[in-house]
Amino acid sequence: MVESGLPVGPAWLVTLGVVLGGTAVWYALALRPVRTGWFVLGTIGALLAVPLLDLVGSWQFRLGEGLRGPLLATLGLLVLAAYERSLFLLLTTVAFALVAVVLSADMAGVLISSVILLAAAFIALLRGNPRSIP
Repeated sequence: MVESGLPVGPAWLVTLGVVLGGTAVWYALALRPVRTGWFVLGTIGALLAVPLLDLVGSWQFRLGEGLRGPLLATLGLLVLAAYERSLFLLLTTVAFALVAVVLSADMAGVLISSVILLAAAFIALLRGNPRSIP
Protein backbone atom coordinates (compact mmCIF):
# COMPACT_ATOMS: atom_id res chain seq x y z
CA MET A 1 0.00 0.00 0.00
CA VAL A 2 1.41 3.38 -1.05
CA GLU A 3 1.12 6.30 1.38
CA SER A 4 -0.23 9.48 -0.21
CA GLY A 5 0.87 11.83 2.57
CA LEU A 6 -2.71 13.01 3.10
CA PRO A 7 -4.13 13.44 6.58
CA VAL A 8 -5.43 10.20 8.02
CA GLY A 9 -8.26 9.92 10.49
CA PRO A 10 -10.53 12.73 11.57
CA ALA A 11 -8.31 15.58 10.30
CA TRP A 12 -10.64 16.44 7.40
CA LEU A 13 -13.69 16.27 9.66
CA VAL A 14 -12.16 18.58 12.24
CA THR A 15 -10.98 21.00 9.54
CA LEU A 16 -14.37 21.08 7.85
CA GLY A 17 -16.09 21.53 11.21
CA VAL A 18 -13.85 24.48 12.08
CA VAL A 19 -14.44 26.08 8.66
CA LEU A 20 -18.19 25.54 8.96
CA GLY A 21 -18.22 27.01 12.47
CA GLY A 22 -16.15 29.99 11.35
CA THR A 23 -18.48 30.59 8.42
CA ALA A 24 -21.50 30.46 10.75
CA VAL A 25 -19.88 32.94 13.14
CA TRP A 26 -19.08 35.29 10.26
CA TYR A 27 -22.67 35.13 9.00
CA ALA A 28 -23.98 35.70 12.53
CA LEU A 29 -21.82 38.79 13.01
CA ALA A 30 -22.08 40.22 9.49
CA LEU A 31 -25.73 39.60 8.71
CA ARG A 32 -27.33 39.46 12.16
CA PRO A 33 -29.91 36.78 11.25
CA VAL A 34 -33.49 37.66 12.12
CA ARG A 35 -34.41 34.14 13.16
CA THR A 36 -31.61 33.33 15.58
CA GLY A 37 -33.14 30.00 16.65
CA TRP A 38 -33.32 28.71 13.09
CA PHE A 39 -29.80 29.92 12.41
CA VAL A 40 -28.41 28.07 15.44
CA LEU A 41 -30.39 24.91 14.57
CA GLY A 42 -29.12 25.06 10.98
CA THR A 43 -25.54 25.47 12.13
CA ILE A 44 -25.82 22.55 14.56
CA GLY A 45 -27.48 20.45 11.85
CA ALA A 46 -24.68 21.23 9.42
CA LEU A 47 -22.04 20.38 12.04
CA LEU A 48 -23.77 17.04 12.66
CA ALA A 49 -24.15 16.38 8.93
CA VAL A 50 -20.38 16.49 8.30
CA PRO A 51 -19.51 13.27 10.20
CA LEU A 52 -22.72 11.58 9.04
CA LEU A 53 -21.94 12.30 5.39
CA ASP A 54 -18.40 11.07 6.00
CA LEU A 55 -19.78 7.79 7.35
CA VAL A 56 -22.08 7.43 4.36
CA GLY A 57 -19.16 8.03 2.00
CA SER A 58 -17.08 5.50 3.88
CA TRP A 59 -19.57 2.71 4.42
CA GLN A 60 -22.06 3.06 1.56
CA PHE A 61 -19.85 4.26 -1.28
CA ARG A 62 -16.51 2.80 -0.03
CA LEU A 63 -14.66 6.05 -0.71
CA GLY A 64 -11.11 6.42 0.55
CA GLU A 65 -10.06 8.89 3.22
CA GLY A 66 -8.26 11.08 0.69
CA LEU A 67 -11.45 11.52 -1.35
CA ARG A 68 -14.17 11.94 1.28
CA GLY A 69 -12.86 15.22 2.70
CA PRO A 70 -12.61 17.04 -0.64
CA LEU A 71 -16.05 15.74 -1.62
CA LEU A 72 -17.54 17.05 1.63
CA ALA A 73 -15.80 20.39 1.12
CA THR A 74 -17.15 20.54 -2.45
CA LEU A 75 -20.66 19.80 -1.21
CA GLY A 76 -20.37 22.53 1.40
CA LEU A 77 -19.12 25.03 -1.18
CA LEU A 78 -22.02 24.13 -3.49
CA VAL A 79 -24.52 24.71 -0.68
CA LEU A 80 -22.90 28.06 0.12
CA ALA A 81 -22.88 29.04 -3.58
CA ALA A 82 -26.60 28.22 -3.80
CA TYR A 83 -27.32 30.15 -0.59
CA GLU A 84 -25.38 33.19 -1.77
CA ARG A 85 -26.49 32.74 -5.40
CA SER A 86 -22.91 33.52 -6.34
CA LEU A 87 -21.59 32.64 -9.78
CA PHE A 88 -18.04 33.38 -8.60
CA LEU A 89 -18.35 30.89 -5.73
CA LEU A 90 -19.84 28.31 -8.08
CA LEU A 91 -16.89 28.68 -10.47
CA THR A 92 -14.48 28.48 -7.54
CA THR A 93 -16.20 25.29 -6.39
CA VAL A 94 -15.90 23.74 -9.85
CA ALA A 95 -12.18 24.58 -10.02
CA PHE A 96 -11.64 23.21 -6.51
CA ALA A 97 -13.53 20.00 -7.32
CA LEU A 98 -11.65 19.46 -10.58
CA VAL A 99 -8.30 19.69 -8.85
CA ALA A 100 -9.06 18.13 -5.46
CA VAL A 101 -11.46 15.38 -6.48
CA VAL A 102 -11.12 14.60 -10.17
CA LEU A 103 -7.53 15.31 -11.16
CA SER A 104 -5.55 14.50 -8.09
CA ALA A 105 -6.07 13.10 -4.61
CA ASP A 106 -2.43 13.33 -3.52
CA MET A 107 -0.50 16.05 -1.71
CA ALA A 108 -0.04 18.14 -4.87
CA GLY A 109 -3.80 18.12 -5.44
CA VAL A 110 -4.40 19.22 -1.85
CA LEU A 111 -1.91 22.09 -2.18
CA ILE A 112 -3.20 23.28 -5.56
CA SER A 113 -6.82 23.12 -4.41
CA SER A 114 -5.87 25.09 -1.29
CA VAL A 115 -4.21 27.73 -3.47
CA ILE A 116 -7.41 27.94 -5.54
CA LEU A 117 -9.49 28.58 -2.42
CA LEU A 118 -7.00 31.11 -1.03
CA ALA A 119 -6.80 32.99 -4.34
CA ALA A 120 -10.60 33.03 -4.59
CA ALA A 121 -10.83 34.43 -1.05
CA PHE A 122 -8.41 37.23 -1.91
CA ILE A 123 -10.26 38.00 -5.15
CA ALA A 124 -13.56 38.11 -3.27
CA LEU A 125 -12.08 40.50 -0.71
CA LEU A 126 -10.46 42.77 -3.29
CA ARG A 127 -13.32 43.17 -5.71
CA GLY A 128 -15.84 45.86 -4.92
CA ASN A 129 -19.38 44.73 -5.60
CA PRO A 130 -20.13 41.04 -5.37
CA ARG A 131 -22.12 39.80 -8.33
CA SER A 132 -24.78 37.26 -7.65
CA ILE A 133 -26.97 35.25 -9.94
CA PRO A 134 -30.27 37.17 -10.22
